[in-house]
Amino acid sequence: MSTGETKSVEGRGAEFAAFGPFRLFPATRRLERDEKHVEIGGRALDVLIELVRRAGQVVSKTELMASIWADTTVVEGALRTHVYNLRKTLSDGVGGVRYVTSVAGRGYCFVAPVIRGEMGATSPVAPSARQLVHRLPQRLARMAGRDEIVRTLAAKVLEHRFVTISGAAGIGKTTVAVAVAHALLNDFGDAAHFVELGALTDPALVASTVASTLGVPVQTDDPVESLRAFLRDRRVLLVLDNCEHVVEAAANLAEDLFLRAPRVHLLTTSREGLRVEGEHIHHLGPLETPMDHVGLTADTVQRFPAVQVYLERAAARGWSADLTDADVPMVVDTCRRLDGIPLALELSASFVGEFGLHGMTSVLDDGLRFLRRRGRRTAPPRQQTLHALVAWSYDRLLERERVTLRRLSVFVGAFPFDAAKAIVHEPADSDDSLAEVMNELVGKSLLSASAEGGAVVHRLLETTRVYALERLAESGELERVSLRHAAFFAERVGRLAYGGERPFPKQPSVLANVRAALQWSFASPTGQAQGAMLAGASARMLIDLGLLSECRARCRQALGVLGESDAGTLVELRLQEGLALSTMWGGYGDGVRPALDRGLELARRLGGGDHEVRLLEHLNFLMQRTGDLLGALEVAELSVTAARVGTTAAKVTSHWMLARSHYMCGHQVLALDHCEAGMRLAAMSGREPATFVGYTPAVLCLARVLWLHGQVDRALTQARDIVREGAALNHPVYQCIRLMHCLPIIAWHGKWDEAQHMVDVLDELIEGYSLGSYRGFAMAFRGKLLVETGRPHEGCHLLQTAASTLKTARLASLDAYFTCALAECLAAAGSLDDAFVAVEGGIEQAQRRGGTWELPELLRLKGVLLASRSPTDARAVDETLSAAIELARRQGALVWELRAATALARERLKRGSTDEAFGDLSAVYAKFTEGTDAPDLQAARNLLERRTDVRLDT
Repeated sequence: MSTGETKSVEGRGAEFAAFGPFRLFPATRRLERDEKHVEIGGRALDVLIELVRRAGQVVSKTELMASIWADTTVVEGALRTHVYNLRKTLSDGVGGVRYVTSVAGRGYCFVAPVIRGEMGATSPVAPSARQLVHRLPQRLARMAGRDEIVRTLAAKVLEHRFVTISGAAGIGKTTVAVAVAHALLNDFGDAAHFVELGALTDPALVASTVASTLGVPVQTDDPVESLRAFLRDRRVLLVLDNCEHVVEAAANLAEDLFLRAPRVHLLTTSREGLRVEGEHIHHLGPLETPMDHVGLTADTVQRFPAVQVYLERAAARGWSADLTDADVPMVVDTCRRLDGIPLALELSASFVGEFGLHGMTSVLDDGLRFLRRRGRRTAPPRQQTLHALVAWSYDRLLERERVTLRRLSVFVGAFPFDAAKAIVHEPADSDDSLAEVMNELVGKSLLSASAEGGAVVHRLLETTRVYALERLAESGELERVSLRHAAFFAERVGRLAYGGERPFPKQPSVLANVRAALQWSFASPTGQAQGAMLAGASARMLIDLGLLSECRARCRQALGVLGESDAGTLVELRLQEGLALSTMWGGYGDGVRPALDRGLELARRLGGGDHEVRLLEHLNFLMQRTGDLLGALEVAELSVTAARVGTTAAKVTSHWMLARSHYMCGHQVLALDHCEAGMRLAAMSGREPATFVGYTPAVLCLARVLWLHGQVDRALTQARDIVREGAALNHPVYQCIRLMHCLPIIAWHGKWDEAQHMVDVLDELIEGYSLGSYRGFAMAFRGKLLVETGRPHEGCHLLQTAASTLKTARLASLDAYFTCALAECLAAAGSLDDAFVAVEGGIEQAQRRGGTWELPELLRLKGVLLASRSPTDARAVDETLSAAIELARRQGALVWELRAATALARERLKRGSTDEAFGDLSAVYAKFTEGTDAPDLQAARNLLERRTDVRLDT
């Protein structure tokens, strides 16, 4: 079948395999070189697709012919012809580049490194449903000699809950652990998570790294508490990889989770056992290797997994000679001397193409003393051997390859090409030269490449990285390269975090590199200035990832070593902002206000309108939270001037800040104007409004204001949308905030079952993520629900208990709302005097703050309580309720006005004043155009209908 016709880029198909300058799209049978279509015969393409599908494996001629000519009998010569044409198309052998090699007596092998991925038009391919649940690396397509071990370990994990795979470096612990985790996915409903600890340099970060992988925000200095709460009732498989260098911290965490989270199953890898309660150790030995070559042939020797790995990797690296019976003793000897260690076999095999089997034996003989060199007495012997083997590989690199490998060792985890370029490049270097060197390192198994999110990323094996880092220190370049590394991530993270869009995208490798750079910077006298810059640039990232205590600690550390050249600059400004936010969101502390004040001083001195507006927004929120509503409004008004010299984002934030402040102070018309003005300005910018700083508080404010304005149906719809969007964010702090602000709207509509469900979700988030600062709200609202369902005494107890919790959390902005709830609860329980005292206290506090949006409601409650306590004092009742109506009218709070008018009409009706009773209520009710099924409108309508009954009776 011919495939010569040109196909559009859109017709490539999603999955591709990349090798050298080529990309193969099997689904659409298209081959490209440098993104240009390559003409190739149909059968040659069939051969290529099959060999690439099984890259690194020897495919027999019989298998190839059966796959390509399934229904036709052909001679072997036809296959050789198509292989010849394929090699010609690929320029196989030109410049020493090999793609397809012949393995005499066996078949053909595709030996070039292959990167597999998926193409997207403008963005990474959306993860599948399974990818959204589990977080596991891909398992190897073929893993020689480990299938039975994987099955055994899977059974042990299910039975014992805690299994450690121990063994020497390079033995394949991670590979086996990943395979076991994949084998258990169905048993855990895909709830499996892989945590790479090899990237850590500080044992204190073990628990927070696990928390970050699981998406658990850490608000306290003890992330174990948050993890324990999150995992307590969840059935999860947790894989902790490379525990050996943080063994104490990893062991303590694993034991704690084993004992206190009974549904969690743990699979850990370490060069030594963790030696804690509950652990079952499985020592992973080397691949099975022949004890002797006697009686073995070229065919039978390949039944041993160690030999399979060695020969397959040798073929993949360019060895194309025939394996003969005479070669068997040399192959067996090599595999035995390398102890059957998979990584050692792979590294050795990469040189067979250059030296041949006989040459490799000589090399191993010459380097035996070095390969067996002992390290620390307490270190496992094979660890020293593998270290020596990496050294042996390193010493055979060209100098430019050594320099590149050394400099790349500062990276932790995956890194893209532009990052490598920033660290490795010198001014005279070209991109092509670096790409060529990196490809050489991939080919020699010292660097790996993979496709992630539609892009190619690289990473070093941890053993290789540690060795190369030692050589970097010996070269005298460690300081210079580490400074480059820290500077690169300071620029990249700062650009992402302060580019205007939020929240910061979750990128584990970026976090790992930032942590490593910070660790080095603050440990080195010459790196502290760069460390301060990186700490400021990464503060927002840490906050958005929920790592509040880590952010707070790093900002304090950076401010403590800040040099004169950085004091008073953007570096200090970002640090002060990060310190303030991480302290405020992580539990209010005394350091918030000084940090904000200093940040504002710097922002004004530096002349940055956006910086000043952003800091004013934080200060505005802080003042609202502590109950200084008039002060918060003054701060919002100051932002107008600062926004004039800022970007569109600053102007949007200023409008939304004013909206929140006017709403809190009871100026609902102005609040709605500023809310909608900010939304219009955001929409006109071409960006999604949700990407602007302050969007969530703005939409929450808008929903409340709409309800107060009488647009009750629109407010209900908006509140439900906000809650639904919050659940999709997968960020527990943001979800809690949305639930807390929308619950009153749901309750005002009388949707008690829906409100009950929302409180249940809120409680689950609070307990599951240790978000103690929101516990008071959930407790108080649950008390309010008890009142509404006829259990006032229980409700009173919860509301009174919650009051102290709210006070501790410094959530003064909620005082008036729950004062109303407590007064209604006490009244329902028959404690009228206590209810009246509570309302009087709430009114006094609201007036002291300059008036709040709840003040009309407090006055209404006072009037109702006066009528119950002193029914003969009609004048005091009427004056209080009339004052509530008038204040609600001035505020533009139509719902409060309706409630107060309904209460006044009810009291006058009791006294027989029918015309006077219904006059005001009828006028207020007529202003509503929606929400006829809302409880407040139903109550007013029922009362107005009684007017008709009274007239008929008359």
